[in-house]
Amino acid sequence: MTKVGASTACYYPMETEQGLQKIAEAGIRHAEVHLGTFSELGKGYLKELGRMARYYGTQIHAVHPFYTVLESAMFFSDYHERRIADGLEIYKQYFHATAYLGGKYLVFHGGSKFGKTRCMVSDDEYMERYHLIFECGKSFGVTLLHENVYTHVAESIDFCRKMIEYLGDDALFTFDNKQARRSGYTSVEFAKALSGHIRHIHISDCDADHDCLLPGRGSENFAAIQEALSGGDETACWLVEVYQEAFRGVSELRQSVGYLQSVLSRGQRDV
Repeated sequence: MTKVGASTACYYPMETEQGLQKIAEAGIRHAEVHLGTFSELGKGYLKELGRMARYYGTQIHAVHPFYTVLESAMFFSDYHERRIADGLEIYKQYFHATAYLGGKYLVFHGGSKFGKTRCMVSDDEYMERYHLIFECGKSFGVTLLHENVYTHVAESIDFCRKMIEYLGDDALFTFDNKQARRSGYTSVEFAKALSGHIRHIHISDCDADHDCLLPGRGSENFAAIQEALSGGDETACWLVEVYQEAFRGVSELRQSVGYLQSVLSRGQRDV
């Protein structure tokens, strides 16, 4: 059965542990943890998060760093290679945190397309630097997943295809359907483009006036997204990731997770 859960990002800017507790207490058994600051990488803090997840029986699948805002400047600038080395040392802490919490994946936004921190390297150099971070994660038993974030280089299907051509099986992704929509694609179109390379999913709904709603409150065709996926993608956990203003209480989030689980379960039976 497809795993469905929620990200603590739904409760941002609430403290991470409070968001996880709300998700876990609601009986949602699959989660992504969005760490909010460096102190949350500390052993004591991680121990408490892990204890909470085990107590409620909630599996943490992935960690999403707050540091994504600096990834472009840290890894894809034209500055000296010591900045990359420093960035790797920071990300070793994230990889350790992910493994400690029992997660398999670390979410990565990558190079920005705009502003002073925009990506300053060629596509080939980008792939090489990305793969360096990817290999670092492997040494911790954690897989780095590039997300298709709007305003970043991976917002483009063409760029993601270049990653797949260049890196092969090491080009793996977090697919976010709202980011695909913001980049001018349909969810199904982008899912098909990354098919076979998706290991983690951020999911939301939409309508004509809103691009980030709880699943079940808009017109998104989740079964069609599921159908667009292929080998390897079936292990992906679908994490509801919306903004806090998209729902009024944890019961609404729980109902949305249940709705999505029902839709995806029907799709599997129909195959």
